[in-house]
Amino acid sequence: MIDTFTLSDGAVVLDAHLTTDFHGVRDAQRALAEYRLEGFDTVHVAGLIAGDDTTDELDALGRSSVRLNIHHLIVVGHSAHGMHRAAEHEGSWDGESLPVSSVADAYDEVMSLRGPRVAILVTGAVDQPLGELIERLKGDRP
Repeated sequence: MIDTFTLSDGAVVLDAHLTTDFHGVRDAQRALAEYRLEGFDTVHVAGLIAGDDTTDELDALGRSSVRLNIHHLIVVGHSAHGMHRAAEHEGSWDGESLPVSSVADAYDEVMSLRGPRVAILVTGAVDQPLGELIERLKGDRP
């Protein structure tokens, strides 16, 4: 399930921070891509997903980000770095995928990208408290 709220500058946040499985994250990426089709810049903040085959699934999610033309991918935590590498290897990106080590770093990156006509998706991570990112963003609602 994705909850949506708007920040004071008009940015839209898609809150899927409780979604940590491959299929749920992929579905959330598709929901974010719908905003791109409406002319929004898109940002996906993601971390390590749950599952038995996370290496292949992180790879698939990173490549999916590129194929769905999501503008920015912020990957939180070293354990999810495979998603960042896959996005880079897909070949069409140059710096749009960014690995960060902490939720605080992810927040700083989101703040640098946000604005009107920006949609920010936050999906869950089994090893990072991305709910903290959502709570910080909720503090900036109108």
